[in-house]
Amino acid sequence: MADFKLLVVGRFLPGQVRVRWNESTRLVLPQVETLIEQAWQKTISTPGVRLYDGRVARLESFDLRGNELDLAISPTSYRIVVGTNFANPGLQDDFGEAVMANPLGVSTSLLTADGYWIMGRRNRSVAYYPARVHPFAGSLEVREEVDIFHDVRRELREELALGESDIVQVTHVGLVCDQTLRHPEAVFFTETRLSRKQVTHQLDPDEHDAVWSTPATPQDTAAALANDELTPVARASLLLGGRERFGVEWFERHS
Repeated sequence: MADFKLLVVGRFLPGQVRVRWNESTRLVLPQVETLIEQAWQKTISTPGVRLYDGRVARLESFDLRGNELDLAISPTSYRIVVGTNFANPGLQDDFGEAVMANPLGVSTSLLTADGYWIMGRRNRSVAYYPARVHPFAGSLEVREEVDIFHDVRRELREELALGESDIVQVTHVGLVCDQTLRHPEAVFFTETRLSRKQVTHQLDPDEHDAVWSTPATPQDTAAALANDELTPVARASLLLGGRERFGVEWFERHS
């Protein structure tokens, strides 16, 4: 898949993913900072776009050790995210990866009780990929103690009103990079006890206009991987979710 890169593929449960804080290694260059500020001002002045400059986590490095994954992160700013990865991803080609915000996102391939993959169709007030199909996702929150599984459940609660009793299990299935935005993403596989109809009725319209779904069969999932409406992370989520549901052979045929 040319628009995303698989960095880590596996199956990690809580306790097998460790997140630690590091000092930031982001390179600050005056010419890049000027472009960041220009992009931020342009973005927040766009009618209908609602953003604030909150703190998010920057992926510094990752290390796979057997069945355990270590993630090193540092704090960064959403303004820097917008100014580099979202508005000016080509800065990486001009100045190197060190100038980028590299925000670590969390996304999940969500499987309903009646056998559908569920994602959201993003509305036009979002900062990136408006009107495209994207997993229910968000940025890793900046807290003293980081629980990446908690952040996935938080996003599902905020965007779909899924409570703890609605979720069977959350499994971390890989780390990918959106090659268009140069954006790292931790991808999860989540099973819900709710049906597609129930999940659809609980959609929060603040970020998504509608629910997108496809039957979670090997054939339908493979067909969805070629759908241009899906963002790179959406395709990566389906591919890694398919590996969890259909097995390694299916995954290798389609990756």
